[in-house]
Amino acid sequence: MDAQLILLEDEGPDWRLDERTRERGRRGVAAARAALEKATRQVASAA
Repeated sequence: MDAQLILLEDEGPDWRLDERTRERGRRGVAAARAALEKATRQVASAA
């Protein structure tokens, strides 16, 4: 193997999430966790 790919320099992300988007994401994660917990309890009580 004589050839090697040249890696590009990583300058980091050029984007930022605003606070409104972060909060919306946090609420979505919280809702997903609550739904998972509810489903887990339903399965456990049915068994």
